[in-house]
Amino acid sequence: MTLNIYIGTEDNQLIPQKVLMYSIRKFAKGKVNLIPCKQEVERVGGTNFGFVRFFVPSYNKFKGIAVYIDADQLVFDDINKLAETLDDKHTIALVNNAEGNFGKKPVGKINQTSVMVLNCEKLKDWMPDILFNNVVSNKAELLNGQIHYKNFMKLDWFDQSQIQSIDPAWNHFNIVKKDTKLTHFSHVRSQPWKNPSHPLCDFWREWLTEAIRNREVGRFELLLEILKGHVDKRFLRCLL
Repeated sequence: MTLNIYIGTEDNQLIPQKVLMYSIRKFAKGKVNLIPCKQEVERVGGTNFGFVRFFVPSYNKFKGIAVYIDADQLVFDDINKLAETLDDKHTIALVNNAEGNFGKKPVGKINQTSVMVLNCEKLKDWMPDILFNNVVSNKAELLNGQIHYKNFMKLDWFDQSQIQSIDPAWNHFNIVKKDTKLTHFSHVRSQPWKNPSHPLCDFWREWLTEAIRNREVGRFELLLEILKGHVDKRFLRCLL
């Protein structure tokens, strides 16, 4: 059986998205279908693909188990193991006791929806046409029935008893430890392909080089992304 993995992405994340996809394929023991998805509805806050994760049940035709992840990540274990963590008692599995940092601050102990396993059959009420109607900017004054973007993204509105807490190693923020299964370069301004001062910049470059060597990332497309300013010019050395 093939596992569908939906990747929230945008144009300037093309190279990290492809390096992520390479890392998933490298460790996957079973069949995986990697599906990059871009947001088409109006952005309210956060990244330009924030709402994509809530489209997953409809993308998956409200059937079976699917995985959602952001494009700015790397995976170091069989992602099928992540999918298998979701038990029959819950609807969503995610990390809510995360380790690592966001910028210079520790990651908050909240529902981290950037990595989720979803039972799509139980989420038939996640209809994209109406799901975001009452979501407003974090700075907006709330009217009756509205919810701020940050609270929506944390699933504050969802039945918490249906959320299964999983091993934090499946969503480590800007760190790589011995037990890390997935690392998330979550702070946009300091992402290693943009900011060489990121402590994992050399680590990510090794993954980029490996992805190029295995023809998962084309040298010409990397050059184009560098010229567009989406990847720092110091990664030109990876073309050699």
